[in-house]
Amino acid sequence: MLKCNTLIPINFSKEINDYFLNYYTINQWEEICSSLSIPPCMTYIRILSQNENDRDNISIILQEIINEQCKSKEWDDIKIIKHEILPDVLYIPIYGPFNDIIPCNKEIIVDKSTGTSILRGADIFAPGVLAARPVEVGENVAVMVDIDGNCRRGYLKNYTGKKLFVGNGKMLMSRHEIFSSNPSELSGIGVLMTQPLYRTPSISTSLSSHLSSLIFLQNKPSILVGHLLNPQPGDNIIDMCASPGGKTTHIASLLLRNSSCNSDKSSDGIIIATDRSKQKVDKINQNAVRCGVKRLVKSFVLDATKSILSDNEVINFNLKDLKCGDQIKGFPKEFFDRILLDPPCSNLGQRPNFSINVKLSDITITIPDYQKKLFTSAYKLLKPNGVLFNPAENEQVISWALKNFPGLSLIEPEIKLGDPGLVGTGLNETQRFMVQRFDPGINSGYDTIGFFIAKLKKIH
Repeated sequence: MLKCNTLIPINFSKEINDYFLNYYTINQWEEICSSLSIPPCMTYIRILSQNENDRDNISIILQEIINEQCKSKEWDDIKIIKHEILPDVLYIPIYGPFNDIIPCNKEIIVDKSTGTSILRGADIFAPGVLAARPVEVGENVAVMVDIDGNCRRGYLKNYTGKKLFVGNGKMLMSRHEIFSSNPSELSGIGVLMTQPLYRTPSISTSLSSHLSSLIFLQNKPSILVGHLLNPQPGDNIIDMCASPGGKTTHIASLLLRNSSCNSDKSSDGIIIATDRSKQKVDKINQNAVRCGVKRLVKSFVLDATKSILSDNEVINFNLKDLKCGDQIKGFPKEFFDRILLDPPCSNLGQRPNFSINVKLSDITITIPDYQKKLFTSAYKLLKPNGVLFNPAENEQVISWALKNFPGLSLIEPEIKLGDPGLVGTGLNETQRFMVQRFDPGINSGYDTIGFFIAKLKKIH
């Protein structure tokens, strides 16, 4: 069965450990630190099609791809599973660690980003190879992650810096092929991971252009957010920190489903997606096109902390005049029925992770202060009786919001997949059970990335 043991537990500073031990027992905190360095036990797949019957058809297609991979890599069978609560979700187990794997004599070096992808099932694209000694197509190699980021691309000697073994693979390109071109000119898989430390299919490298328009890889708590937001026909909705657009496109898919309509109609509603840079907004647009929801999604460059139009600016405001992709000044107060605010955070819950560089002041001051500025803008943009979702850094931000905005109240979530909020964070017992916390843990029944969800309503 699944064995999600640790690679190397994440080591935090003493002050960060002491801070979190105010809310967790020693055993709980050690379990979280161990779990952060390994992948979650499942890979989640969101079905993009509005036809509920397509989940069965897509599951069959994916299973055939997975069977072929398992056979070629000489793995035991891996089965796709339908999520028992979320109707548009499939998931695939991640098995491991296979600690009895003996590293091959020859090795290649990859960066940390590539290393985390390997632990979640990916093969290695050619640009991901940092260094290798002379090696030819068909040779087996040990794959090592450069932990400190000091390995130079094309390094020929044996790399003696801090590195971590994540499995063995078979070279599909020679060293000469990989390093005779610039990374931007390379394409294709350079190394096939035949003996990864954690075993799960490489979904992203298996997709045909047809199938890639039908599924989207996304973490379970992120998918849950869309279902809890529950967009309705005619709603004005904004995702305020939207890139790369996974939640935005899911909300749009759910809006189409709830509208029960496939033609262009004004009653469908509209989804605004904003982020701070043109590059991020372009990524949202790309995903909206891929997911087939571009007609519902309008994306703009906007600093969400400065997203409220003045009274004079409101006079000339017309949403239809705004060009998708442009930088805009903002929106009128109380313009949106539903708001998703998933602000920048410490990323402490991302998995797997080889190291986390964060200061206590980031966790307790810098990030929460920025989130509070974003929350203030979101509150002003929300209509009376509107709903706001805030997957913020922690319960303290929600406690602050409830105290500073008397017209705001927590709503009981219709679907509960996470744990209650932490004790001692400013929420009372009733409020703690109205938020959802996902803490990485190898003994958790929902083993996922770290995440937090609160659903709030503006009463007046």
